[in-house]
Amino acid sequence: MVVHALVLTLLLAAGNSWQTAAPGVETLAVDEGGASVALIRFDLQRFRPEVVMLGPERTKTAAALRRDLSAVAAINGGFFDDDRRSLGLRIAGGKTAVPLRRGVDWGVLVVRAGRAAIVHSRDFKPDARIEGAIQVGPRLVAGGQPLRLKPQSARRSAVALDRDGRTLTLVVSPGPIEAGRLAGLLARLGFHSALLLDGGASTQLSAAAGRFTLDVPGAYGVPDALVVRPR
Repeated sequence: MVVHALVLTLLLAAGNSWQTAAPGVETLAVDEGGASVALIRFDLQRFRPEVVMLGPERTKTAAALRRDLSAVAAINGGFFDDDRRSLGLRIAGGKTAVPLRRGVDWGVLVVRAGRAAIVHSRDFKPDARIEGAIQVGPRLVAGGQPLRLKPQSARRSAVALDRDGRTLTLVVSPGPIEAGRLAGLLARLGFHSALLLDGGASTQLSAAAGRFTLDVPGAYGVPDALVVRPR
């Protein structure tokens, strides 16, 4: 897997401080126990997260999806089965494409009215105002505290939110990192909630904002994704 290493190197050299890439977009890269983690934070008053359902016959990479939709960023979505059918709740464009999966220790990213929230699956409540939702997991951070997770290392992608859900941050680790270590990092950075997306070979992110670009390719196209576009 090839990442724009120069971008990560420059960000790491910036002293672990958030850098403005464009109005409403900030970037950060940190080294966490030898693993590079890149973060891209979006002001939801300026940008709109959208869940995109592609389906098993029309899978795309994050890079292709970002290009095709003229989006600022795209990141892989939730779990799917061997036939590339999405598993867990998916709401796209206000319409439920896949129903809620019950009895699992997953979370749900919910986007509505310029805000985002992450709730446990058991606490999800249908709402006609929901514009997009992805059920996946597990959650990494809840109430500002890192959650206890199995000590497994993998490539990771995630989303993280501030307390009021006014910003949404895309998180990616191109190399293996333990979920618990990532959770601890995000809690230390001040995030109120965070949720793992599908990881391993599915992990992929493509972003371009101002002079900032980052492409973390996955092993294959995915059937659903989260994209970010200007309002």
